[in-house]
Amino acid sequence: MKRTALVLATALALAGPPAAAVAAPATATTPSVGASAPTAAGQASGTAAGPAAVTSGCGPAVMMINRLNSVCVTVDGTSVSVYGSSAQLIPGPGRSFLYTVSLAVVGGAGLGTRSGSTYLGAGTGYVSGPKAEAPCGSTVRASFSLTDFGTPPPASTVDVPVTC
Repeated sequence: MKRTALVLATALALAGPPAAAVAAPATATTPSVGASAPTAAGQASGTAAGPAAVTSGCGPAVMMINRLNSVCVTVDGTSVSVYGSSAQLIPGPGRSFLYTVSLAVVGGAGLGTRSGSTYLGAGTGYVSGPKAEAPCGSTVRASFSLTDFGTPPPASTVDVPVTC
């Protein structure tokens, strides 16, 4: 029972702050996988009428074997970016995983998917996803899944409105 409590406490600690306090992803155009959190650099944008509305949200953390995975999406005007994060729960060696990060308009077209193989070590790793434009007034759905070569991948999913 003590081990279960330790795993649960570790998972809750690694889940991090509430979705509103999570940093937004970087605006880089190339996919990246790394150990440093995406940043909000270059996100302030606006027009002569005023700044664009910035909305962000993160999906629920889902557990896969020894990792806690979550997806986060940021909407800045009509520009949308998404990334996945994966935190190792119990210290141990890293390993390779297959990942998929996707973005779509709810009830509409897909806006992009990034997938591949990555090595994730101890701590938290971040996988950048697609960046796209979405219509004003729509809602975008972001999804992140990580699989251990054969294990069915649980996905973290979040819906965020595009307000302009």
